[in-house]
Amino acid sequence: MLYLYANVKIEYGRLPAFNEAMVTVKRVMEANGWRLVGGWMTLVGDLHEVHDVWEVEDANAVPTAFAAAYQDPDFVQAAEALSKIIDREVLSLVTKTPYSP
Repeated sequence: MLYLYANVKIEYGRLPAFNEAMVTVKRVMEANGWRLVGGWMTLVGDLHEVHDVWEVEDANAVPTAFAAAYQDPDFVQAAEALSKIIDREVLSLVTKTPYSP
């Protein structure tokens, strides 16, 4: 199984708005084949940072799900809101290491 890891830096004080928009993003992306394994926010370290891990079927599921998601007006609205909240976002396609549970 492959995972999409999203490392997202949020503007100071905008975490509640980010969390609100991500409810829609989660719903739409899961309807398009992704599954949110978990989302974490930093308590010690680089504050205002969020780490999301999504399970995806394969590498093609990433652009395919995004293309489908942008057909959903709720997703488009959430993406627009996020564009004003996010300082930086790095997406990585990863797989488990041999020592991972």
